[in-house]
Amino acid sequence: VILLTCGTQAGASDASSAASCAAHGGAWGFARVMRIEYTDVRTDSADLRTASTTDATLALSAAALLGGATEGELVWRGEASFASRLRPCCAASVSDRHRTLMPGVYAITGGLGGLGLRAAAMLVERGAAGVALSSRGGRVMHSEQGAGARFASLCALTRVRVTASDVGDAADASALLAAFVPAGVLHAAGVLRDKMLRSMLESDLYFAFAPKALAASHVHSITARVPLEALGFFSAAAATFGIFGQGNYAAANSYLDALALSRRFVGVLGSSLQIGAVSGAGMGATTFDKEQLENMGAISLDEFAAHLSSSLGRARAIGERTQALIAPSLLEYIGMVVPALSETGAPTKG
Repeated sequence: VILLTCGTQAGASDASSAASCAAHGGAWGFARVMRIEYTDVRTDSADLRTASTTDATLALSAAALLGGATEGELVWRGEASFASRLRPCCAASVSDRHRTLMPGVYAITGGLGGLGLRAAAMLVERGAAGVALSSRGGRVMHSEQGAGARFASLCALTRVRVTASDVGDAADASALLAAFVPAGVLHAAGVLRDKMLRSMLESDLYFAFAPKALAASHVHSITARVPLEALGFFSAAAATFGIFGQGNYAAANSYLDALALSRRFVGVLGSSLQIGAVSGAGMGATTFDKEQLENMGAISLDEFAAHLSSSLGRARAIGERTQALIAPSLLEYIGMVVPALSETGAPTKG
């Protein structure tokens, strides 16, 4: 299987709008799950600068020639090709992480869960005048994770607006973001419906895609002419590595990564942070117990907030790539299991 896309990924030489189309970005995440669920079928992904016949022929020819190679993903720019690599990302300086934000009200979709509430507290710490939190149910989620106490603490610090809104629906998303002029938006909404690809239906794909990817496209289009101070997408490490049974979720998050990249390449801010396991909040805390989270190298809520703040600060850099929160122990394991990603290493602390 050979997957060809145009402008959804960035090559090392890209410094213009070469990577400016997110429409098929989700296909890369889907393909990564195909590789691990169908090990007897080789799946190659290639991204072209343009949709010209010449570029497509070149990529197809190269894929045929490299049939026995280890690289399953290549970004083609003319006759040059670039392979995927993980590289350590230096954390932002303390002063940058605590840079004061433009005062105003910040919207957080999926903001009534543990990660959304911690993100809201971080925005308030950096100067936000208020937050507008939305979820489909319009109520605080996962009280067993202390979300209720975090919500009460947040309400004591700033103005909090709560809305029941399904941002996967264009009308709901428009109503949420048209009610006020947001200073920034964090898109944290998302749901799981795990299924192996062989039994996945179109409805299963849509179930995970709508609140994550379709909703992100609504946020993107509705705020296109709004001078935002921050726009951040909550992605997941499944988009980079693929996870058994999460082809729909990996595709949805891969789309977020491509959308943030495309925004930066046309001069509009946007960041995508791939979030792994976080202790005390999020899907990981709901799925795994404390010991399992520790073995997975889960980060704390405060570490999550610091990395989120850092990613928002880099949201305007064209050369910035998608960031992933990966524990050093997991990075070491990845380096052993996937030698092609041998440039991995522990993140530098700043």
